[in-house]
Amino acid sequence: MLKQMLKGILWGMVIRLLDNYRRLSTQLVKIEATKCYLRGVQMVRLSVVGLMLMGLVIGLICVGVLLFHAGLFILLPWSTETKAVLGILLGVGYVAFGCVALHAAIDEKMWMEKSGAADMLKDAIHQSKTD
Repeated sequence: MLKQMLKGILWGMVIRLLDNYRRLSTQLVKIEATKCYLRGVQMVRLSVVGLMLMGLVIGLICVGVLLFHAGLFILLPWSTETKAVLGILLGVGYVAFGCVALHAAIDEKMWMEKSGAADMLKDAIHQSKTD
């Protein structure tokens, strides 16, 4: 009889400890999920601000290039053919510069390093090797 009572008390304590552990684990998961959500919101906000600034900068660059070309072609006393060749050379230069800038902007290695994902992968691989 005493053995049954001790066994029941022990099981009651184990169940209570497991219930407390479950509750604390659930709270920890909720806290971590909230932190991830807040980081995501912050990242989206910074992305939107960056996109807006990027649009403004690109718009200003386009207006500047347009005004530069208009002023250059109006003021130069060259023939129409020479101005056309100059326009073609400037256009090719802008296309080449845009391709280089686009390649740099979408480079996967650069994105991995700047976002911190490369460090996270290194940490995850390091932890999995030590476990």
